[in-house]
Amino acid sequence: MTTLQTVPTSFVSVNGLKIAYRRFGSSSPVPLVYVNHLRGSMDTLDPLLFNSIARSREVIVYDSAGIGHSEGTVPDSIAEMAAVVVDLLAALEIPKADFIGFSMGGGIVQYLGYEHPLLVNKLILAGTQSGIGEGVALPPREVLESAGANTDQPPTEDDMMNLFFYPSTTSLSLGHAWWKRIHERNIQGEPRKAYLTGPGVQSQLTAIFKYSTDTRNFDRLADIKAPVLVTNGHTDVMSPTANSFVLQQEIPNAHLLLYPDAGHGHLFQVPELYAKHLELFLNN
Repeated sequence: MTTLQTVPTSFVSVNGLKIAYRRFGSSSPVPLVYVNHLRGSMDTLDPLLFNSIARSREVIVYDSAGIGHSEGTVPDSIAEMAAVVVDLLAALEIPKADFIGFSMGGGIVQYLGYEHPLLVNKLILAGTQSGIGEGVALPPREVLESAGANTDQPPTEDDMMNLFFYPSTTSLSLGHAWWKRIHERNIQGEPRKAYLTGPGVQSQLTAIFKYSTDTRNFDRLADIKAPVLVTNGHTDVMSPTANSFVLQQEIPNAHLLLYPDAGHGHLFQVPELYAKHLELFLNN
């Protein structure tokens, strides 16, 4: 089976822009589309997680406009980011998909759930939150500042340990193993396009701020009719874990799964277990 490390990058024209994507895994009735986090590109994805998922279903990962291998500029709204996904799937002639959105990607996936319900089969919301509303908690100020700091340089391994993993020996050890895995892809003639730097980072931060402070996005959670799985670590510093409970309460058909000794990057900490839990949800 083709893996995340070996699948070639493909391109499709989306509104005149060359958008990069990778499609691999076992044949399935609908593909699973992954929507990425702040500053993330396809080249920063965890092969152990996605290869585990791909054993039983087709997976599509992509770089949104202005990120990684794709052309264009980075949108500064969640709605525009969601439009890239919608148009990409239209170009690929995919009428319906499952979606997993991590962190910023979770906001995009929520938007798809209430604005494009016919495109959505099931949703997974990992380490994310809704717009502001009753019970929604904002990240600590120092976390917000660190996420927007040094945008001209990619985040370091230490940066990602602090943001994605719980400060325990076990969690950090698994975090360092994840950091090694995300550097495994090495395709001849295809330079690595890692974390987003430059003005595009500020565009993403602007999009997150506008989305999270708009109370209408909280109210529209009730309009998501697709089955939803909400996941997080028990102590998420980037999107406080309490927000995952709020999502489960406000979305009509939502399940909640929290991982012990884990933080924001819980899906990368226990990728094989996470893939099993995801498969159980998608198959039922």
